[in-house]
Amino acid sequence: MPTPSIATTTTPPQNASSRFQAPATTLLIYPATLVLGSLFSVLSPTAHAPPPGAQTDTTTPPPNYFARKNNIFNTYFVKIGWVWMTLAFASLVLSYIPHPARGRRQAQALLRYALATAVWYATTQWFFGPPVIDRSFVFTGGKCEAVLRELSESVDAKGVLGAAGEEKLGVYLSAAACKAAGGAWRGGHDVSGHVFMLVLVTATLGFEVLGLLAQVENENETTAANGDVDGKKIETTSVGGSSEVRKWILRFVGVIIGLSWWMLLMTAIWFHTWLEKTNGLLISLAVVYAIYILPRRVIPWRNIVGIPGV
Repeated sequence: MPTPSIATTTTPPQNASSRFQAPATTLLIYPATLVLGSLFSVLSPTAHAPPPGAQTDTTTPPPNYFARKNNIFNTYFVKIGWVWMTLAFASLVLSYIPHPARGRRQAQALLRYALATAVWYATTQWFFGPPVIDRSFVFTGGKCEAVLRELSESVDAKGVLGAAGEEKLGVYLSAAACKAAGGAWRGGHDVSGHVFMLVLVTATLGFEVLGLLAQVENENETTAANGDVDGKKIETTSVGGSSEVRKWILRFVGVIIGLSWWMLLMTAIWFHTWLEKTNGLLISLAVVYAIYILPRRVIPWRNIVGIPGV
C-alpha cells in the first residue's frame, strides 16, 4: 500500500502537464481557417472579395460590415491587438498558483512574451527603420504612389527613393507614414500583418492557458493524493486572487482568443491575396514553433524559455 501511495503522489503532476500540452498538429487550425475563409470568399455569391484596397478606392459600399477596414472590431481590437494580448498574458501570469517553481515559471513566461513581442514589433512596427513587412513591400516594388506623384517635380535626375538628400521620399518607406500623408501604398507584396498578429496572439495565449490549467490540475491532484478526505477539488489561490478570480481571467482570455480567431477568419475572407496571407501565417507559425514546440524536444532551449505549466 505505501508504494502505490508514493507513486500516486509524485506522478500526477507529470501526467496532468502532459494532458494539457497541445500537439503540434493543433496549429493546423490556422491554415484550415485561411482555407475556409478563402473558399467562402470565392464560392459565396454574396462574399466575392474585391481586390485588396478596392473598398477604399471606390464609392461602392463594402458587401459586408467586416469588409470595412474601419469596422469597430478592426479599429478597437485588431489595430491595438498587442495591447489586448499584453493584458491577457499579464493576467495569466499573475494567476499562477503558489508553488516552489512559481517564480521560475513566471520569469520564463515573461521571456516567452518578450520573444513574441520582439518578433511582432520588428515585423509590424519598427526594425531599425521601417518594419520587416514594409521593407519587403518596398523590396518587391511597392511605393507610396500619391506622395511620389506630388513630390516628383522636386526630384532631380539622380533622385532615388530613400537615397541620401531625398529625405522627403525616404520618409514614406513605411505604410503608416504613407497613409498618414494621404498616399496610396501599392505595387508590392503586402505580407498580411493581420494574419501574422492574430495567429501569434491566439496561439501564444492558447498555449499559456493550457499551461495554467495544467498547474491547477497538478495542484488539485497532488493535494488530493496527499490526504484530501472527500476527494474534492482544492480551491487553490495565488497572488492574482482566488480560483473564482482565475475563472474570470480565463473567460477574459477566452474572449480575446475567440475574437482574434473570428477576425482572422474575416481577414481570410475580405483582405489580402492568398500568398500574402500564407506568408503572414508562415512567419507567425515559425515563431510559435520556436517558442512553444521546439522546447519540448531541445532541452537546453527548454531550460531557458520553459514549457507552460511545467
